[in-house]
Amino acid sequence: MKEQKIFSLLIIVINAIGVICLIYFAIPYLTHSTVVANPNAMLPAEAWDMAGMALTLGFIPLLIANILCFVFIKAKQKLVKLMFFVPSTICFIIVASYWITSFA
Repeated sequence: MKEQKIFSLLIIVINAIGVICLIYFAIPYLTHSTVVANPNAMLPAEAWDMAGMALTLGFIPLLIANILCFVFIKAKQKLVKLMFFVPSTICFIIVASYWITSFA
């Protein structure tokens, strides 16, 4: 029983870290920040472009963390369990927007 609680807590912590990363990278993308963080880099990129690429790379791990929460966290209502997929949905929308605007 105690191992199940530790496992559930670990999954919740991983999901919370994913949501924090989503918020951290979504803000520069949504505000379309054109600041170049490393102007002396070999391939300098604006902040919104780097955030879009980071969200692209982080989408699959976030989706896996949300699926683990959906499967292993006990909830009485089905709607509450579906709320675990809200961060993945938001990340998918942002990533789709990034790739659509990159090729347009």
